Amino acid sequence: MTAVGKPPVEPRLQPTPLAKGLTTSPDATQADSQPIRIAVDRLALTRRAHRILREHFVRAAVRVSVLLAGDALALLLLRALLRGVRDYAWLGEGMSSIAFQIIPKGAVPLVQLLPAILLGLIALDTYGASDRRRDASRLVAGATLGLALPFWGHLWSNFTPLALPGFILLAALIGTTLIAERHVIDHIVRKLWPIGPGAVRALLIGRPADAARALEHPGLADAREFTFGGVLDPDELGLKNRGGFRRLCQTIKRYRADTLVLSGPLDDDALGLLIEAAGAAGCQLYALPRVFALGGVEAQVVWRRGAPLMALSRPGLRARQLILKRTLDIAASGLGLLLLSPIFLLIALAVRISGPGPILFRQERVGLGGKTFRIAKFRSMVHDAESKRSDLAERSLYTDLRLFKVKDDPRVTRVGAFLRRTSLDELPQLWNVFVGDMSLVGPRPPLPAEVDLYEEHHYTRFDVKPGMTGPWQVNGRNLITDFEEVVRLETDYIREWTIWKDLGLLLKTIPAVLYMRGAS
Repeated sequence: MTAVGKPPVEPRLQPTPLAKGLTTSPDATQADSQPIRIAVDRLALTRRAHRILREHFVRAAVRVSVLLAGDALALLLLRALLRGVRDYAWLGEGMSSIAFQIIPKGAVPLVQLLPAILLGLIALDTYGASDRRRDASRLVAGATLGLALPFWGHLWSNFTPLALPGFILLAALIGTTLIAERHVIDHIVRKLWPIGPGAVRALLIGRPADAARALEHPGLADAREFTFGGVLDPDELGLKNRGGFRRLCQTIKRYRADTLVLSGPLDDDALGLLIEAAGAAGCQLYALPRVFALGGVEAQVVWRRGAPLMALSRPGLRARQLILKRTLDIAASGLGLLLLSPIFLLIALAVRISGPGPILFRQERVGLGGKTFRIAKFRSMVHDAESKRSDLAERSLYTDLRLFKVKDDPRVTRVGAFLRRTSLDELPQLWNVFVGDMSLVGPRPPLPAEVDLYEEHHYTRFDVKPGMTGPWQVNGRNLITDFEEVVRLETDYIREWTIWKDLGLLLKTIPAVLYMRGAS
């Protein structure tokens, strides 16, 4: 048993009258007494299991109570704000009149609305210990489900052309409020309790290499949720026989652990002993998926004829998600091209005046499935900039040849410098989005020469269409210089995609562009 971060050593157990006999040569007396010692150790764990289970229950009760209280308070504040706009004309008589038509009095009575929405959130499992409590799509779906319960009768008995839009608007407002409230709660918890008083006391079970990788797992990195008392090597513990089971029981008891985390493979016998010990002690048992370290592969349990199978697949969007994402891309890019056309003309005129060369710069990039396409941008450099790129390789902000960006690039024109700082040079990519080469949100499309240097797991970037903006840009653009970190951000985005995540990244892009974070 070792402290986290230190090399594992042989676990030392406190000698007891029952344990001393195990260090002597095996004889008939020892063989007869070993089942008794194991039974005593298991009995000791079973006695403390009730206390551990109570601790798990208390943690869950505190979490659910805080979230319920936060949700109820957020909904009450939203209702007060809507009543102020509608009944007291806080935003003017015009807005008050619109609010009356969309959400008439009595449409969603508080006595019915509040418990209905909370029940909807409970049904969508947004109060559990997993990340579902932060999942924007689940929060919106729970709010919509809860709102539909009291609103349904009003919709049928008082239907107007604005009734359905009013329902959609109100559901969106409630969902947005809940998302913001959950983020506020997380922020407060991070500030007040950098190490959570309710964090589980865990033991990490795994061989040194597996344990080292496990400690970098994002699911275990939050000290408010997991505190590790130590790392236990199953080989040194001897977790292949009942003697190893006894030592594991004593170790759980000594470290007062209430959670066990398995970080590597075990044979069936050893895993059975681990499950038995965890059950006897009332401990939660987690196992990290073996595919965690393979990069770009995700595991999902599927059931076939009542038996579980583990499906391993590269992360990517499914058919329904692709249709929804493409619909958003067409609608937003088409609207953008229409509304921004005057700005396009002004920028085109400025680029033409800035110097010789075409208004649009076109370049071959690699997109979905490794297919190449020509990206369009407003020209921000001198007309022969590409021929001078190799001369500036040593000045790149990145040491990795798979990324390239030069600060104070001498090839950039004065107009181009402004366009690049404000990201206005990328507006023509709305056309790439409209015709289907790109998406509004996704990984940035690389050059073919950069792709030639990729390793196998980097090709995850091509499982979706490249985007005008994405997790890399929102998290600092040129401030993130580690290519592996870029790929991790993009892989997480693909794996956890929802339409709400795209909308969130688009909203986050606005301040990133306005404040020019990471721009050069």
